[in-house]
Amino acid sequence: MNAIRPLSCLAAALLLVATCAVAQDVGSTPPSSDAPSSAPSVKSIVDQLKAKDDDSVNTGATRSLRLGGAAAAGKVADEPVAAPPPASISMQIQFAFNSDRIEGASATTMSNLATALGSDELKGRTFQVIGHTDGVGSEGYNMRLSQMRAASVKRFLTEHGVAADRLTATGKGSTELLNKADPTASENRRVEIVASGG
Repeated sequence: MNAIRPLSCLAAALLLVATCAVAQDVGSTPPSSDAPSSAPSVKSIVDQLKAKDDDSVNTGATRSLRLGGAAAAGKVADEPVAAPPPASISMQIQFAFNSDRIEGASATTMSNLATALGSDELKGRTFQVIGHTDGVGSEGYNMRLSQMRAASVKRFLTEHGVAADRLTATGKGSTELLNKADPTASENRRVEIVASGG
């Protein structure tokens, strides 16, 4: 009897893992041979950028999807609470060195992003495309490069069906490093999509 209990627990755990794996595949497109296996699915992008049921419709406030958003919820009641930041997603888009040309390795990611932003679920939303660089290079150079890369992503999205009036592009250079301990880390080179409205 004691030997059966661990086996049934193991079987239940395997069933749960298999169910989660199948659920993650729903709505995703099969990866192409030139794309990294970490390309986010259309569904995961939509889920992170769509308005949530608990978003405030009257004030236009949106739900935070960034780390640390839960910290604001723990504030003392008499402290003023700032509106939560808008929904956003950071994406690793590969660019040619010192260039705003999107590399082929990011084809699936970019295609999924265009499909997600053009979806009915995100129809009423507008998006800010924000380019970020690592800490290599001068402040001015990184600012220009991040702006060019954000504009390149915006251009790709409009060429793939997303209305230009729903998109703005801006660069922040190396002013908001994700990994401040290692300014040259690849995670600092990213494009962030911030949603608002709808």
